[in-house]
Amino acid sequence: MSVATTVKIPEMSGSIAYPRKNGEPVFDAPWQSRAFGMVVRLHTAGLYPWDDFKALLIDEIAKQPCHEGPLDSTQYYLQWVNAFWRLLVSKGLLSEEEMKTRANEFQVGIRQEVY
Repeated sequence: MSVATTVKIPEMSGSIAYPRKNGEPVFDAPWQSRAFGMVVRLHTAGLYPWDDFKALLIDEIAKQPCHEGPLDSTQYYLQWVNAFWRLLVSKGLLSEEEMKTRANEFQVGIRQEVY
């Protein structure tokens, strides 16, 4: 995707709305922006309809115990990642075992975080 290409991020509101400031997504940590970008990029590449991801995110948020006020960005993006994980597996893009292997590689330092 070229720099000149503008990606329209599908609208999300209510409890599933991603954190924004002045209408733009905001992130408190690099991993949050990377998770956000992967979901949007694979959608724009045509690998899945946005509503498939959205339904899984709604389900992830609904699984959480009741809380007062909006989720903080870490809580929100952990649910985002969980929904994305489920989507990748359900679409056959990665197996559950491949996902677990990659997650473990980051935890033990075989794969390094991207900064």
